[in-house]
Amino acid sequence: MSRRPSRRGLRANVVAAFAAGALLISMILAFSTYFSARHYLIAQRERNALQQAYIDAALVKERLRTNGVNVAEVLAEIAQPSRTTVLVHKDGQWYSSDLTTQVHDATSDVASSVGAGDVALTWTDTGDRPNIVVGIPLEGVGADYYEVTYAKELSQTLDTMGYALAISAAVTTISGGVLGWYAARRVLRPLRQVALAAARISAGELDTRVEATDDPDLSTLTGSFNTMVDTVVERLDHDARFAADVSHELRTPVATLTTSLGVLQGDKHLSPSSATAVELMAGELERFRGALEDLIALGRLDAGVRESDWEVLSVADLITATLADNGIGDDVAIDVPGDLQIYGDRLQLHRALANLVRNAQTHGGGLTSVRATARRGYAEIHVADSGPGVPVDAREHIFDRFARMGARGATTGSGLGLSIVERTAQLHDGSVWCRDAAPRGADFVLSLPLAPTARTVSGREVT
Repeated sequence: MSRRPSRRGLRANVVAAFAAGALLISMILAFSTYFSARHYLIAQRERNALQQAYIDAALVKERLRTNGVNVAEVLAEIAQPSRTTVLVHKDGQWYSSDLTTQVHDATSDVASSVGAGDVALTWTDTGDRPNIVVGIPLEGVGADYYEVTYAKELSQTLDTMGYALAISAAVTTISGGVLGWYAARRVLRPLRQVALAAARISAGELDTRVEATDDPDLSTLTGSFNTMVDTVVERLDHDARFAADVSHELRTPVATLTTSLGVLQGDKHLSPSSATAVELMAGELERFRGALEDLIALGRLDAGVRESDWEVLSVADLITATLADNGIGDDVAIDVPGDLQIYGDRLQLHRALANLVRNAQTHGGGLTSVRATARRGYAEIHVADSGPGVPVDAREHIFDRFARMGARGATTGSGLGLSIVERTAQLHDGSVWCRDAAPRGADFVLSLPLAPTARTVSGREVT
């Protein structure tokens, strides 16, 4: 199966854009600088060569006007510039100030123009070296004058300038990428702060806000985000208060109905059908009362209300008390270290463990074991049952509110028990998840931070 190519992030795109922009600008500047300088240097070199050739040609022409003069002696008398070779073509013979220069190679490109009576200038690469060749006809003496100048220093200058401009372009490109990284970091910093604030808010820290800024371009973003969070928090508080008020208001009629049904259940004169109806009503009312208590507990958890002072709790004592309150006998395997301690709200943690135990008893085929271990600064409490387990695709939704799975009895719970467990774990900076138990069933794991005094044992951190 082919893998989809990963998309570049905003920071990578910004860095690439800055680097590409710097590369484009540096290349434009480098090429324009190089070709402008090259054109100027070549034109200046040609102008100097042409001027020097005119001067030398005039001297040679003046000397050749003397009868019986030797051309080789005339060339020897000329104080020619360094790296320059003078050639004279007279009476079908070639005369050179440098015997190493190949006459036909150096003058072949301009000979025809000079022979036609025109001054000519060209560049050649005689002997793998750049040369400027200037040809001037010497009218009146029947000769042609050629001056070949070795221009290697100009070629080296252009090469050096090209290398320098290429290095400058590379450095500019890298600098552009670094500048892009820095700019992206500065630009994304507010977005990262907003993302971190959103993550903390989703984790339950509803008092988190983005720090205000004086930047007029970012103040709108931070102000809108903080206003949105304030509105959401206000709405959540309103909903929580409304649910709590409704739940409290329902407690009184529920208590009245429970008392009334208790009286009817004690009446010996009811007919069998009436007694059956009363029992059904009592069962449904008990279920309703349980759902109401769960709603009240969940509302208090959502509002962040503590039910008791936080204290250091022994995990073993907490589990023992929970099993005793739920009538769990000795047939359940218990493996809890005696020195394992956590820090939290006793009533809330007791209720969370009780919900896990009741879930195993009601929906999991019966509780089989409860064990606890210390792992990386957390106490992991495992509550295992002997039921069919929880399908993998349902494990993410089993902690949703009002989520239900098949029950062992005739009735089902409110669908809020596991939601209360998850919310309690979140308020204690912990978590809860479900996995398969061995050899069968489900294993619900409640992970809670160890108490500060219990995180080290004999000077070593518990892992």
